Amino acid sequence: MFKPSYIMLSALSKRTNKVTVQVLKDFPDFQLFRGQVAEVKPSLMRNYLHYNNGARYILKDTDIDSQLLKLNAQREADMKKLAAEALQDEQLLMKSNTKTQQKSVTEEKNTKRNEEKQSYKSVLDQDYSIENVKIPGLDL
Repeated sequence: MFKPSYIMLSALSKRTNKVTVQVLKDFPDFQLFRGQVAEVKPSLMRNYLHYNNGARYILKDTDIDSQLLKLNAQREADMKKLAAEALQDEQLLMKSNTKTQQKSVTEEKNTKRNEEKQSYKSVLDQDYSIENVKIPGLDL
């Protein structure tokens, strides 16, 4: 016979269990880098990180390798510097682009206005005569 279980199981209990690991190799696909201490799902650790000594479990705070942690902190500081420099370069480039675009737009507007003024002639300004106008069937 079927005996029902008195314990309610929840998928939420499985989702919240994470393990603390220190990454020993770079995993850019998972945005994990060497020396970083992170909390990841156990399946990620078993299937990808722990495979081939890519990461190790951290059970106590004494298990953390401080040299790797320092290397990770230094790498993060370098990445922040590079990001700040790239942002400044991009801002300078955008400023120069907007200035040149504004100049070109104003020049285009001025040239269009000049061309319109030159090409626009009033009907009253033009000389119409019988010699200038061709009328079909009229022979002169």
